[in-house]
Amino acid sequence: MATIVETHTVEWAVSATPKVSLANTDGVNTPTATIHENIRKTLGGSGSATTAGAIDFGGVTDGNPNYLQGTTAGVSIGDGDSTFIWVKHTGYQWSSSSVLGTISADNLHIKVGSEICAVLKPGEGVVFPLHGAQSGSAWKACKASGTDIAVEAIGLD
Repeated sequence: MATIVETHTVEWAVSATPKVSLANTDGVNTPTATIHENIRKTLGGSGSATTAGAIDFGGVTDGNPNYLQGTTAGVSIGDGDSTFIWVKHTGYQWSSSSVLGTISADNLHIKVGSEICAVLKPGEGVVFPLHGAQSGSAWKACKASGTDIAVEAIGLD
């Protein structure tokens, strides 16, 4: 009988469109947003990260998120063994691991050790493909202020 060999990969993509907002100028233009005049394109990239498939932090059970509690001290979302980290600010306060609280306007800090490497506004998410590199530090999602934040995250080995 043949042995089934599993390969775990995460495919990801990001894009950014730098824009300039033009104010209303009587007789010239209405308020509008246009692509930045010097960049002149949408920026993007994609990739695939190979992992062992072990979910060490956060996660999903049967398709349902396991909300993490983003406190001042932070909640772990990755460590030195993590090969891929995905994190999202849900836009809600933390209530429980399965139920969102009320709407949050507070920011979420993503920290590697004591350094802030990303600040997420409500609804924003970010990926960190590490491709087996050892960060040497703990990765945490920390509320910037206000009430604890409901965080969605997956830290894969």
